[in-house]
Amino acid sequence: MNADKWTLEIYRRSDPGSLIETHEFNSLASLRITIVENRGMVFVIREPVYATATDRKTLLDLRAQGFDIAMRA
Repeated sequence: MNADKWTLEIYRRSDPGSLIETHEFNSLASLRITIVENRGMVFVIREPVYATATDRKTLLDLRAQGFDIAMRA
C-alpha cells in the first residue's frame, strides 16, 4: 500500500471477512465515485498522509448517507 494514495477495500456485507477488491486512488473524488457505484458493500478506507479534515468530513457525510465505511490509519 502506498501512503501517498487513498486505499479502498471492498467487502461483501453478508460476509465482512471476504475481501472482494482493493483499489488505490490519487483523489478522494475518484474514491467517492467507486463507493457510490458499489452501494451495499462494506468499505475500509486508509487515508493518505496529506488527508485533511475536510476529506474526513466528506467520508463521514457518506457514512451518514448510509454507506458502511470504516476509516483506518
